[in-house]
Amino acid sequence: MSEHDVPDGAGQAFSRIYNRRLVFELLHQNGPLSRVDIAQRVGLKPQTISGITRELLDQGLIREAGRSTGLRGQPQTYLAPNPEAGYAIGIHVDRGRISAVLGDLLLNIVARVDWSGDTSDPVATMSVIVGMVGQLMTGSGVKQEGLWGLGLVLPTLNADKYEVEMRMPGWEKWRGFDPVTDLADRLKIPVLMENDATAAAVGTLLHQSGGSMRNFVLVYIGYGTGAGIVADAMPMKGVHGNAGEFGLLPAPGGKGVIDDLLSLHAIAQQLEVPVKELTPEILSELHRRRDTRLMHWLEDAAATLRYLVSIMETAFDPETVLLGGALPETILSALVERSYPLLPSLCAIRERDLPRFSVVELADGPVIGGMSLPIFVNTRSDFRHLYIRHLAASDERPFDHR
Repeated sequence: MSEHDVPDGAGQAFSRIYNRRLVFELLHQNGPLSRVDIAQRVGLKPQTISGITRELLDQGLIREAGRSTGLRGQPQTYLAPNPEAGYAIGIHVDRGRISAVLGDLLLNIVARVDWSGDTSDPVATMSVIVGMVGQLMTGSGVKQEGLWGLGLVLPTLNADKYEVEMRMPGWEKWRGFDPVTDLADRLKIPVLMENDATAAAVGTLLHQSGGSMRNFVLVYIGYGTGAGIVADAMPMKGVHGNAGEFGLLPAPGGKGVIDDLLSLHAIAQQLEVPVKELTPEILSELHRRRDTRLMHWLEDAAATLRYLVSIMETAFDPETVLLGGALPETILSALVERSYPLLPSLCAIRERDLPRFSVVELADGPVIGGMSLPIFVNTRSDFRHLYIRHLAASDERPFDHR
C-alpha cells in the first residue's frame, strides 16, 4: 500500500487520519514494534512514520517500550500502545442479573461489578446500570473524559417492526424501548449495542484466540438460542443485525422451533419450574445429582445441537463450532459430549487443528465482548462500519480527534 492509495476525492485530512489509524492499529494488535518495522509492514515512508508516531507519542496514545540491543546499526526504539490512553465499559444485561466491567486500551479488566435483581423494567434497569458505571469509575479512579464508550449487551429483543410476533417472556416492557439513546443521554458517553451471542463471539475472537481463529460459529444458549458468526475475523451481523438467530429455525421433526428445545425456557418446562429459578448454581446441583428430568432434556438438546451444528458447518464452513451461554460449564460439556458423533459434513476432514465442536473457553464472553466494542470501533475501521447506526452523525471519534 502506498501513501496515495486513498479513495478518489479524499483530501489530505482523510489521508492523515487513515494513516494514523493504520499505524495505531498495527501497534495495538502487534506492538511493541520499531519505526522500521512499522514502515516495512504498512508501506509508508520512514519520515511519514516518524511524524505519525511523534504525534501519537505527544498525545499519549502510544509509549516507548525499550530499545534494541546487540543488533547492527543504530539501536531501535520500540513503540507500544499506552494502556491508560483510553478505557471502555462492557455491560451485559441478562434476566435477573447484570455484569459490568471496565477495561483499558489493551482490554485488560481493571474493575468489575455484578448485580442481581429484577431486570424486567427497562427504565429501572437503566438506573441500575448508571449506578454500576459510577461504581466502576469510583473504584478504578478513571475519569469520564478517559472513557471511549460503553458496549451494551442484551438478548435480541423483537421490536414491533417485524411482521411475525415473537415474544420473549420477562422482556415485554422492553418492546419499543431505546436503551442506547437512554443510556447515552444519562451517561454522556457513546453507547454501542450488541446481542449476547455476537458479543460472546467478538470476545472470543479478540481474547481467547488472539486472532488465530478467523472463521468460527459460537452457539449461545440463554433464554433462546442464537449464534455469533465470525467470518474472516469479522462478526457477521446481517442487514438488520439479526444474523445468527438460529433459535427461530424449525426444530427437527417439525415440532415448534429450536428455541422450544434448546434454551433455559425448555429446561424450565422440562423441570416444571419457573425459569427465573434456574440459576447456574441450581442447574449445577441438578446435573451433579443426575436429575432424571434434566438428563432427558440433555439427550433431546444434544440431538438438536447435532442438527444445528450440521447446518452451521454446511452454511459457513467454519474452522470450528463453539458452545457457550448461560448454562454451567459442566452442562455445556455434557451437551458437547452427547452431540458426538456429529452428522456427516465436509468439515469432517482427517487432519484438523481444532475439534469440530467444543465448549468455548471464555466464560464471560458477552460482557468482555461488549467492553471491546468501543476500543475497536475507534481504532479499527472494519469494526466501525458495523456499528455506524449507533454513532454520532458528526463522525467524531476519540482516536481521530485527540
